[in-house]
Amino acid sequence: MMKARVMYLTLLLIMFSCARNEYDIDISNIDAEIRISRFEKDLFEIDPAELEEHIIKLENKYSRFFQIFNYKIINIGSTKDEDYAELLRLFVTDYVNFKLYERTMEIFPVLDELSDDIEESFKRYKYYFPANPVPEIFTYISGFNQSAISDENLLAIGLDKYLGRNEEFYKKVGGLYDYMLINMHKDKILSDIMRLWATTEFSFKDSVNNLINNMIYEGKIMYFVNTMLPYQPDTLKWGFTDLQMRFCRNNEKQMWAYIIENKLIFNTDKFRINQFIREGPFTKDFSRESPARAAVWLGYNIVTAYMKKNKKLRLPDLMYENNYMKILNQSGYNP
Repeated sequence: MMKARVMYLTLLLIMFSCARNEYDIDISNIDAEIRISRFEKDLFEIDPAELEEHIIKLENKYSRFFQIFNYKIINIGSTKDEDYAELLRLFVTDYVNFKLYERTMEIFPVLDELSDDIEESFKRYKYYFPANPVPEIFTYISGFNQSAISDENLLAIGLDKYLGRNEEFYKKVGGLYDYMLINMHKDKILSDIMRLWATTEFSFKDSVNNLINNMIYEGKIMYFVNTMLPYQPDTLKWGFTDLQMRFCRNNEKQMWAYIIENKLIFNTDKFRINQFIREGPFTKDFSRESPARAAVWLGYNIVTAYMKKNKKLRLPDLMYENNYMKILNQSGYNP
């Protein structure tokens, strides 16, 4: 009886070990302190009549991010331009932008939970890339421009793009398609910024810009996101609905066969490549039931197969490997 009990307990331990998340790493002793700077509060709480005298204070406090905000997010140019102050005043007094700010403060009065989640993700990042710095984090109101933006050692989040898929204000403004609204909620922030950070740190570097290389590169990015966010549901990380996720899992073989049979694998037409890897309502070649970026899901499976075949490789080995055909050839991918 005792021997049988010991064998039973041993079996349970083995089963528990097998069920354990392979990305469950010990990050308890890793330092990756995150502090979110709320630029939108500092900007929109200024009296518009006194805005001009506050510009230098914003410039001193926010430095490079302030330049990025001016040039890349709201596109009003340099603080030294003669009409700069008036253009910034027009931005903050615009009815839509101000209402977006008010609604943002209702949805995001504090960011403690988001800050904790980002910090945990970057602890995982530091576990794999200990020499790499953790970025400064900023939030802003974009006026429906970029959801998030990154630069060297910098990540910024446009909170007005994450107010909730059923946000009434989005419906009033118009111009936002259903496929966009699905992912415009606060739970999507984390996977969006980790994906963006990966594309900043590990850029596409193959001289041949064809479909398969893009699929595998984007698959690497999603493998990184999966490693940083091991407990998030796949639907959330990918931005797919349950039905779209099921379509991918049920039609993996057929999608791969379609790409091969139609000689698309080495296609270099940028427009055609984007039809398979960019955001949209669905992937036209795979049917209306498929999600956009379905080919990236295939690329992710190729990368996963490659890592399983080469068990000695770690995440940095993958992310710094820019020979995408090597990844394909050594993956043994055959859905």
